[in-house]
Amino acid sequence: MKLDEMRGAWALVTGASSGIGKEFCTQLAGKGLNLVLVARREDRLQTLAARLEQDFGIRTLVIVQDLGAADAATLVAGRVASAGIRVRLLVNNAAFGRWGRFEDTPQAIYRDMLAANTTALVELTHALLPDLAAGAPSAIINVASAAAYQPVPYMAVYAATKAFVLSFSQALYGEWCERGVLVQTLIPGATDTEFDEVAGAYASAIAARGSAADVVRDSIRGLERGSPVAVNAPGTFKQRMFAGLFPAKFVISQVAKMFRPPNERL
Repeated sequence: MKLDEMRGAWALVTGASSGIGKEFCTQLAGKGLNLVLVARREDRLQTLAARLEQDFGIRTLVIVQDLGAADAATLVAGRVASAGIRVRLLVNNAAFGRWGRFEDTPQAIYRDMLAANTTALVELTHALLPDLAAGAPSAIINVASAAAYQPVPYMAVYAATKAFVLSFSQALYGEWCERGVLVQTLIPGATDTEFDEVAGAYASAIAARGSAADVVRDSIRGLERGSPVAVNAPGTFKQRMFAGLFPAKFVISQVAKMFRPPNERL
């Protein structure tokens, strides 16, 4: 897919108010795509939409929606349809995590995490797939994480949701690649966004943070190559080799050392 040839088409980006989602909006607007911006914080969305319209001459639709809520995807898809918009690029970016021991986080937060990170992603993909198919060539970008490649103690639920995204997205690529809908799995590493603050991150062995701009540029390059996976995570090949070659007990213990809370370290 050449995004320069999609000028005037519509893209929908979830988690659009900050971080990687906001950067997707900026770079896609720079390619001339109109944007549906979806997130919870209306003030940020409206400010971003106004700036993108002024800077790039595009059209926007702001949808304020918590994707952890019941029927969130149905509500978003309904708003898009009622506006007469046919989406040709879907970016499922919205997600959040939580650091720390599994039992220290309330069940309600895990319920919202599962809904936002997996359920809304699947349901929104399902709801918009007819439009994507009708507008082929088109694309779906599902944002996973380097955490998808092995279990991550102290981020157990978040890593599991991203493993789901990785598997689901690659399987869907296999179903749709020959029918004109490219499904890309985007694998960012640790990125300089609000994610850590929301997740209650503490000092860990993961010190360096990449830029959201680089993550999005790598994703767009991947679309233009037709690649099912785009990676912006240093050391991913070694990470996958490590997880695949060594015994599970050893792999889990080593990852646990990287994410163990500071007050529990030896």
